[in-house]
Amino acid sequence: MLTATEDTFYALNPWWNGRRPDTGVPREEYLNSLAVSLQRPQINVLIGSRRIGKTTLLRQLVLRLIDEGTDPSDILYLALDHPRLVGSPLSAHLHAFRGVFGHARDRRLHLFLDEVQESPGWDAVLKAPAATENVKMVCSGSTAALVASQGGKLTGRQLVSTVHPLSFREFLSFRGVPVVRGESYRYERLVEEYLQVGGYPENVLDPSEEYLQNLLQDILARDLVRLYDVRRSGLLMDLLRLVAAGVGSRTSFSKLAKVLGLAVDTVRDYLGYFESAFLVRTLGKWTPSHTERVYASRKFYLADTGLKALLTGPGDLGAKAETAVFMHLLRKGEQTGYFAESEREVDFVLGDERAPRPLEVKYTDGLAPADRRLSGLQLLLRRHPATKAVRIVSRTQEATFELGGVSAEVTPLWRFLLEP
Repeated sequence: MLTATEDTFYALNPWWNGRRPDTGVPREEYLNSLAVSLQRPQINVLIGSRRIGKTTLLRQLVLRLIDEGTDPSDILYLALDHPRLVGSPLSAHLHAFRGVFGHARDRRLHLFLDEVQESPGWDAVLKAPAATENVKMVCSGSTAALVASQGGKLTGRQLVSTVHPLSFREFLSFRGVPVVRGESYRYERLVEEYLQVGGYPENVLDPSEEYLQNLLQDILARDLVRLYDVRRSGLLMDLLRLVAAGVGSRTSFSKLAKVLGLAVDTVRDYLGYFESAFLVRTLGKWTPSHTERVYASRKFYLADTGLKALLTGPGDLGAKAETAVFMHLLRKGEQTGYFAESEREVDFVLGDERAPRPLEVKYTDGLAPADRRLSGLQLLLRRHPATKAVRIVSRTQEATFELGGVSAEVTPLWRFLLEP
């Protein structure tokens, strides 16, 4: 007769009984990268927002291992926020797993640990088997504090990957829409739907404002209020709404603090909490001056356009388009910042002052070299003559023209977001 722990193990690992769970739509980019890293000794750590698809990725990776020949009994998946598992150390789970199948100490095992921060002393416990046993571990957590809180115990022993909301290409895949040349009319409509729905996988498959409301409350309660002991939790939502309303606009901690009647340090802390829970991303100023980068105003973006639509309504497509472009750059690992001088600015500048690559988002059409809406680009080109080319992301316009002596390429949003 199975013990309660063994019964839970079997329920969480249906492949032990020859069953294949439904794992949804594959996110191939993440899967391919993780599959390669499984051959390396380090612990893989997946971080990202709650319900962003980390659990699904872990299960998809399990099935890929099995399909490639790994014995299902050598793979243990644990949801460490499961009521029967919470509170028990990882060492006890590993010992119990070996006992179920009688694994020898030197047998190669794969451990998939979901919401690993729910296990007491997880960081110290992970260190021991990772260093001394033939165990490959893949972990997930819903807050960046998962990495920061372990205080260097796993330095050099972890490979950290951030799972982002679905890209536009993934959005199309989840909707069963193939990317086919010559069908731009479809993508123009679908990209606007993407801006409203966002990239949380379940919401893409079945859009629901109620789902996003519940998700947001869950993140605030479980990943912020509980973790950071926030005493005035109602102000978290007030600040988040303020950030959502000002997406893409320059602001400062002191301005936000003044509006809410809070201390500057409190606002700084709260925004840090939002970043740790992957709700908000910050953009600093692009400038050769280190001092100016530190002290300049920042821009704040919600990490998902669906959450912005929830908080500020279906309008403001320009801000949503700018957010989608910013997240696309983050997925690609691009280092960027905004350029600004007085009232003129450029949304994003990639590269350094030796070879700036400006990128402006104008979710409109009919753009031309003399357009006043491009004055920020014109100013940047005068200030930084090393700039060789400019990109502008439009609504549907596709063109190339000369701007300030360099070539300016105008690309529709849908096309830009489909770039690999």
